[in-house]
Amino acid sequence: MQRKYESMIVLAPTFSEDESKAESQKIHAMIEKYGGEIVETEEWGKKKLAYEIKKFQEGYFFIFYYLLDPAKVSELESNFTISENLIRYNILVKQ
Repeated sequence: MQRKYESMIVLAPTFSEDESKAESQKIHAMIEKYGGEIVETEEWGKKKLAYEIKKFQEGYFFIFYYLLDPAKVSELESNFTISENLIRYNILVKQ
């Protein structure tokens, strides 16, 4: 049974706007690779960070709302962790 999840992804500001959108498509594909179904994606664009992360002051923000089997969350998180382009992410269960 799939559950609802929300992930905020912050990408490195070294990308152009088009490159950041291409990176968000890679994340979209990664979620689908694990059997997830994207419900909605919000693009917030380039924003100033509240504090420095990995020596960056800014980042491109995206929010993904998706359905995913809970057994696949750890695999998805492993891929988020090893991705060099993500400077911060979270995975939240939606009620």
